[in-house]
Amino acid sequence: MNIIDGSKIEKIRAKNAVLIDVFRATTSIVVMMKRGVEEIIPFESEEKARLFIKKHNDYVSVGEREGIKIEDFDYGNSPVELMKAPLEGKKVVFVSTNGTRVLSKIIAEKVYIGSFLNADNIAKIIDEETVLVCANRLNLYSIEDFLCASYIKGKHMGIHMDFERIKNIILKSKSADRLRKLNAEDDMLFSLSLNLIPIVPVYRNGIIREVLL
Repeated sequence: MNIIDGSKIEKIRAKNAVLIDVFRATTSIVVMMKRGVEEIIPFESEEKARLFIKKHNDYVSVGEREGIKIEDFDYGNSPVELMKAPLEGKKVVFVSTNGTRVLSKIIAEKVYIGSFLNADNIAKIIDEETVLVCANRLNLYSIEDFLCASYIKGKHMGIHMDFERIKNIILKSKSADRLRKLNAEDDMLFSLSLNLIPIVPVYRNGIIREVLL
């Protein structure tokens, strides 16, 4: 079971994979599916998302660029905001700076959407051939993604994982400081809520629609 940096690989081929973008894309996806979204179509770029929205104006638009909500979109990439949003039965177009860009590079039968919110459930359903893909930031290391992947791998192997220690390391990281500067500390803390939402969204054939309980 390999842990890889998805930001540095052009194409990622695997039977099954887990995408991890703790701050904040995969956390937001888990939240949206929990809130009753019918489907999420992720796009690697704002431009492609806008072209789709022009033809499908019944979709809710969710997205950010460099941590900032995209102008004219309905919601930003904020799991805390999305937890309160009326999303039951809605279809969503989703764009993020790192997570959706890396997701577009994964070629696999199924891509599980992983985060701390559903980490133990992810650990239960993966096998030894599953690749854990850390979204990271472009050319930058995101320790929260690596530690989440390490937690999932460890739990799958039956190893005791000290989540409080992991959490404290992340809270002192540059990634955490970046969210603080964006006034998104509430998102940061929420994203570190272990097993709060034990569902596993699945990306298949360009759409996130299926959810494993």
